[in-house]
Amino acid sequence: MTWHIRKTDIPAISLGAKLLSCGGGGDTKSVEALLLSIMNDADEIEVRTIADIKNEWIVSVGIMGSTVLFNEDIPSGDEGHQALLTYESVSNRKAEALISIEIGGVNALAPLVIAQQTKLPVIDGDGMGRAFPELYMTSFHLNRIPLAPLSVVTHDHKLAIAADNDAFASTYQAKEFTVRNGGHSHTIGYGADADQMKTAMLPGTLNLVYRLGKVIKNELSINKKLNQLFEMFDNSIYGLPKVILQGVLSEVNRWFENGAMIGKLVVEGRSAFSNRKVEVEFRNEFISIKENGYICTAPDLVLLLNAQNLSPLSVVEVQAGQSVKVLAISAPNVLRTTDMLEYVGPRHYQLPCSYKPFNEGGR
Repeated sequence: MTWHIRKTDIPAISLGAKLLSCGGGGDTKSVEALLLSIMNDADEIEVRTIADIKNEWIVSVGIMGSTVLFNEDIPSGDEGHQALLTYESVSNRKAEALISIEIGGVNALAPLVIAQQTKLPVIDGDGMGRAFPELYMTSFHLNRIPLAPLSVVTHDHKLAIAADNDAFASTYQAKEFTVRNGGHSHTIGYGADADQMKTAMLPGTLNLVYRLGKVIKNELSINKKLNQLFEMFDNSIYGLPKVILQGVLSEVNRWFENGAMIGKLVVEGRSAFSNRKVEVEFRNEFISIKENGYICTAPDLVLLLNAQNLSPLSVVEVQAGQSVKVLAISAPNVLRTTDMLEYVGPRHYQLPCSYKPFNEGGR
């Protein structure tokens, strides 16, 4: 059923998108502020569910590059629209609906900015179900929707990548262009018709982040809020969350390597989790939990939540001394297929293990 996003809904979507970002995906507050500045109280953005998709040409919207540089050099707000116009010019196709390339982080909000400017509808879904660092790490790519034609737009420069490029070449070209021109950019690609997109997309994720954000914002006790968060994942494409550990961050080590924020942290258990300790590794996003070996790895979701209010923490926000809850959630089934694991599994992140599905259940 079609639904609508209003200005008052944006903070909840922003917070829920941060939750599913697994610690990466950029600072949603920046795009949230942009949306709040351009929307009026009476404005509505139309959202179509998978059942409501019409015979239309749908394009994927994304923001890529350094989250640090993005926050230091906030976009003007027109880059996404310019990327759309550039895409339409190079592809000779008129976009009729927008979908997020990834629901985790700023890219949950990026299509909403363009939708507000163009009055195009947004599709309730995405191509990752969380945050991943590369343009090809999508269910769109898995289902053979070509990434190119692809438009890439920064503050002052535009790049149009022709349709004869494969996803890996297009990703490399887009990254090189982005690094040379400010470090962050807006992209439009993965154009597809309705039937292709219905097959390829991860459905319902925009509505899920909205509902997750509303729960986190509620003034409830921690136990009630946690129970409601768990309930949000019932009947979703995800597994049920599990609290792996609650405790205190005793150690945080991070560094930049080849443009990625890499590191690990240690959480020492408290209360019911005393005498336990876990190590969480990250590479732009949290990618693994170790306790006497790996117990959860990407593509399954690893989350760190502030123990006092359950707000999600990013890899740049974690600090020694913080009280946190470490959660794991089984990823959507499509991310756990053999073909998809080539792009999003532990081997991609150079983890010395094979993928073993996280065993869900329990709190």
